[in-house]
Amino acid sequence: MEINSLLVFQDNMYFFFLAYFLLGGGIKYIDAAFDDKVFKKRNAIIIAPFLGILWSYTMLINEISASILLAVLIAVLIKGKIDNMAHLIGLITIIIFGIFIILFIDGNGFMLLPLIFLTSAGIIDEVGNDIIDYNKSQKKVRFRYNFLIYFFGRRYLMKTAIIYIALVGLFPLYFVLAFIFFDESYIIMDLFSKSRQKIDST
Repeated sequence: MEINSLLVFQDNMYFFFLAYFLLGGGIKYIDAAFDDKVFKKRNAIIIAPFLGILWSYTMLINEISASILLAVLIAVLIKGKIDNMAHLIGLITIIIFGIFIILFIDGNGFMLLPLIFLTSAGIIDEVGNDIIDYNKSQKKVRFRYNFLIYFFGRRYLMKTAIIYIALVGLFPLYFVLAFIFFDESYIIMDLFSKSRQKIDST
């Protein structure tokens, strides 16, 4: 079997649906383990390399996926969100496995302008999310304030950016759905971890 057969999933939308769903939930699992102490840190460290391999593979087999996931990665790096051992292990795995793919499997690269556009949207989402997290304790009833909590809490700017790029024909629409799977999986894991916190506190 030729090593390039590892690129078999490069145009399989169902693979991207599953991969993005696992990546989104996996990232939040690690966050909850280290930030909220809901899950065991040991388990988060164990899954981190597997998430790193999946992230790198999913990113480098398809230039569109590379543009999306690399934008997410750059945004969180700029905002300093790689802030625990498991995330660092995952990042190192992404780099090492990415180099392996580039050298031996011939990855597909990325799209520069969409990458810049999506990275900018991702950074703004991260900044907005930090601001609403900082101000959540303030009770405000204005619709504008509550809408911003909803918008940045679910990081909708990057979703909107991906939809725009898909509508102008640079991305197939199924990558919009794949990114929604990524984000919704993250949110579902967040809800699950918060429910665990409430159960443990009773």
